[in-house]
Amino acid sequence: MRKTLFTTLLLAASMAAPMPALAWDYVGHRIVGAVADIILQRDHPDVYARVLKLLERKPANPASATRVLSEVAVFPDCAKDEKEFCGRRPTMEEIEYVLRNNVHRTFHFTNSPFQQKKYLAAGVGTMESDIVQMINHTVEQLQGKRPYFKNNVKLENEEALWLLAHLVGDIHQPLHVGQPYYDKTCEKIIDPNASKDVEAVSTLGGNAIKLPGGEVPSLHIYWDAIAVAKAMQKDGLSGDEPAFARALATTPPAAWQSVGIPETWAEQWIEETMPLTEAAYQLKIEHDPAQDRIPGFPSATISCGLKTTITPQYEAWAAGVAHAQLHKAGYRLAAVLVAVLKP
Repeated sequence: MRKTLFTTLLLAASMAAPMPALAWDYVGHRIVGAVADIILQRDHPDVYARVLKLLERKPANPASATRVLSEVAVFPDCAKDEKEFCGRRPTMEEIEYVLRNNVHRTFHFTNSPFQQKKYLAAGVGTMESDIVQMINHTVEQLQGKRPYFKNNVKLENEEALWLLAHLVGDIHQPLHVGQPYYDKTCEKIIDPNASKDVEAVSTLGGNAIKLPGGEVPSLHIYWDAIAVAKAMQKDGLSGDEPAFARALATTPPAAWQSVGIPETWAEQWIEETMPLTEAAYQLKIEHDPAQDRIPGFPSATISCGLKTTITPQYEAWAAGVAHAQLHKAGYRLAAVLVAVLKP
C-alpha cells in the first residue's frame, strides 16, 4: 500500500517538476534548512560555527562531511522508517532518538480546531508533546535551561537542534496546525472547544479528506507533496532545491520577524498561520456516508467519509502560500538559532 502511495505521488509531482518533489516533509524541509544555512553562514558566522559543532556526527557514525541544517532537517521524518519517502532506512542515531522518544510522531503537529485563532494549551487537538510544546522544549534545551519534564521525551542536544530545524518547517505548513472537526453525522463542521457536549469527529489534519482520482490520496498529502513543487515551478526552478533556497535567502519576506523571547514565537506563528489553515479547508467538501467507518473495540470513534477536489484557482493559491511559508520558515529558523545560540 505504501509503495502504491509512493508511486502515485511520484506521478503527481512529475507533472509539476522534472524530478520528484516529495513532500514538505522532505523537499520542503531541506529548503527551509538550506535557507537558514545560507543566512547564518552569511550574516552570523559565529552562530553557524556553533550549529555545525552541535551537528557533528557521533563517533559511532563517522563521516568526513560536515552536517548542515538542510541535511538534518529531515531526520525526524526519516526516523519514522518510511524508506519510500526518506530514501533510506533509519540510521542508528535516528533509532536511538525513537527509542528515547516514543511519542515522537506527536511532535509534528497540533490538531486544533481552525476556529481557535490562538494556541490553546490543553484544548482539543493539543497535547503535552505537540509542535508548540516541542519547539519551546528544544529552544529551552539549546539555551542550556532544564526543560519541563515531559513523559517519554528525552533529547540529546544535537537531536534538539535537528528537531527544532524540522518543526519550524512543520509549523508553517497550514495543515500541521489545525483542522475542521465534524459532528457525528459527518455533515456539520463544529468547534469542539466551544461545544464540549457534542461528539467531535477529527479529520486527522486533512488526512481523512480524500482526493478522488488516485494521484494524491488526501488534502494533507496534497499540501505536503504538491504545493512545494508548484511553488518551485512558479519561480521557474522546478526540482532545483539549492537554487530555490538561494533565491529565498536573497531578500527577507515581509512581516517575518517575531517579537519577545523565542519561547513565545511558536504561539505567534500558530496565530499567524491559522487563518491560512481555515482558508485551506474552504473547498467543497462532500460527505459520502458509504465511506464512513466505525472502528471496533476498544474504539468506537467515527471516521467520516469525506472528499474534495482541487480547483486550478486553489492550486495557484496553495502554491503562493507554500512559497511564502517556506520563505518565512527559513528566515525564522535562522532567527531562532541566533536567539538561542548567539555567544
